[in-house]
Amino acid sequence: MKFPPQALTRLTLVLSLGLAAASAQALDWTGYFRAGPGLTSNNASRACYALNGGSAGIKYRLGNECDFYGEFQLSQGFQKDGVDYRVTLMTNHWTGATDTNGKGLAIEQMFAEAKGFDVAPNATFWIGKERGRRGDVHIVDTYFTEMAGVGAGVKGLDGGPGKLGVAFYKTEASAVKPGHRANVEWVDIAANDEGKLNVFFTATKGSFDGGTSGLGVALRHDQARLFGTGLSNTLWLQYAQGSAGLNSNFGDLGAGSSARSYRLVESIGWQEGVFGGQAMLLLAKETDAAGKSTKSLSIGGRASYGMSRNFKLVSELGVSQYKPDGGATARLTKFTIAPTLSIANDFWSRPEFRVYLTHARWNSAAGNVTGQAAFADKTSGTSAGAQVEWWF
Repeated sequence: MKFPPQALTRLTLVLSLGLAAASAQALDWTGYFRAGPGLTSNNASRACYALNGGSAGIKYRLGNECDFYGEFQLSQGFQKDGVDYRVTLMTNHWTGATDTNGKGLAIEQMFAEAKGFDVAPNATFWIGKERGRRGDVHIVDTYFTEMAGVGAGVKGLDGGPGKLGVAFYKTEASAVKPGHRANVEWVDIAANDEGKLNVFFTATKGSFDGGTSGLGVALRHDQARLFGTGLSNTLWLQYAQGSAGLNSNFGDLGAGSSARSYRLVESIGWQEGVFGGQAMLLLAKETDAAGKSTKSLSIGGRASYGMSRNFKLVSELGVSQYKPDGGATARLTKFTIAPTLSIANDFWSRPEFRVYLTHARWNSAAGNVTGQAAFADKTSGTSAGAQVEWWF
């Protein structure tokens, strides 16, 4: 959903004032943004490096984000007769380059939710556009679970050892084919000491001539502490068939049952004293409706080392590759070093003010990993710049 920037600014202001006036409770204001200038070798515009195929087409993001992005959320809660209500509005802006001349502002989320109804006092009911259950690996900015869209549902139902949720989504946007989706989740199941198992089911259907059905299932295990150390761990095992997506969202709504995908994602995080970081391993096999398969592999990590209370050295290395049936293996390696100022020296402290130097190398089978004409016959590139990343 998009609005002209001036209209959306007025809408945000009116809603903000209305929410604030309607209740004495505080208005919650949260957000995220990243921005900054950069330079690239070969006299090109600022370039970023990512493969163009398979699940390996993720981007190790440190010193490798050419866009200007921000999202800002207003949320107001109310309470009456034992029922808690909340309305949320999130706007966002994205530009694929340094300057803010992109798509303007858009509605990322706009929904209402309530908890405390006598029929299910522990459950939360919601309706609207929201991002639902999500699960990402921060260093690649990829949501491997993303039950987002316009829909309605309930979550937090008592489900024995865990909590149950059900949601229905409908898409009718002109840019995509129409369809509907049902998600069922069973989450926070105690699996082991400080470990939780989460199970997600997906069913999809294209609502047009030639539209197909799809099914998906995903398991995610979250380990708060691994082997009694400062390590944390998340493991995904995912399967999708037909028009369902691996991330529990819509896939290709015209894909038949011969389209099948598998994915394993292992992500580990740590903070031991001043040394922190996150690493990831991804393995995937995706078969399209024509029966052609692509195998993907990606492994990489980001580490930070605190040099003082507000200064840390951050570096990131990632290697990704994919191989289609009958084709050559495409491979990309990217490395970044980024001296960084922050409010503290641990890995997750934000805001971060970075300067960075990035170098990437790739083989000819990968093609032009930058999308820029200046790199059409190149297999390496170097970028430098500055970036702020902030969430609040």
